[in-house]
Amino acid sequence: MRKILSILIVITLASCSKYQKLVKDGTPQEKLDAAKKYYGDKDYLRAQPLLEELLGLYNGRKEREEIYYLYSYSYFGTEDFLLAGYHFNNFATTYALSTKKEEALYMSAVCKFKKAMPTELDQTPTQNAINALQTFINQYPNSAYVSECNTKMDELRMRLLKKVYENAKLYHSLGYYNSAMVACQNAVEDYPDMVKRDELTFLMVDAAYLFAQNSITKKQLERYSETLMKVKEFNREFDTDSKYSKPVLKIKNKTEAAIAELNKE
Repeated sequence: MRKILSILIVITLASCSKYQKLVKDGTPQEKLDAAKKYYGDKDYLRAQPLLEELLGLYNGRKEREEIYYLYSYSYFGTEDFLLAGYHFNNFATTYALSTKKEEALYMSAVCKFKKAMPTELDQTPTQNAINALQTFINQYPNSAYVSECNTKMDELRMRLLKKVYENAKLYHSLGYYNSAMVACQNAVEDYPDMVKRDELTFLMVDAAYLFAQNSITKKQLERYSETLMKVKEFNREFDTDSKYSKPVLKIKNKTEAAIAELNKE
């Protein structure tokens, strides 16, 4: 085992020494050949500094397009999607007539997809990614990448819907019933394909009832009447087979009883 470790250390040191010598004394062609080899071996951390230097060394020459292409992908390979996206977009601008422009713009959108936050965090990057993918489709409607863009957009949209759904539920669970009503209403109106739409519509009804119940007496009649309107909205959209139909009926009966009691006073 010690012999093996010793051999590995020697090989590693020799490799590092060879790389440093290349960086310091190598010719542009040697550096280009080495950068391509490192890139092909997915050793992006070694390929990247060489490619960065080569961008300057080959400025104004035809080889620079390929160098910049590989340089952009090297950031993608190290999962630095912010810089990768910037360089893919800049590549498309710099080499507007390149056969790789379409691919670069697609990869720029993919980088935004990769940067999209998990569901529990701010969804602005998710919406930005959806917009970028849709922009690419609009620009290249016949691209071979369109199917992949649509798949990614579907995934992001489901993530967005889940976030909106969870936000609406959170207001209800925290007892912010007026905010819950607004959030649920916005969710079902803004997103026709909202996940668990029936549940959110039920929560709207329940929040309206609890909001009325916890209101001061002079506001209760108006708010109970609004609850009945929410009940009608639920019944218009969902049939009696919904698992929330019976709870909604119970709320309707309690609301009508509360209104009758208030009218006696």
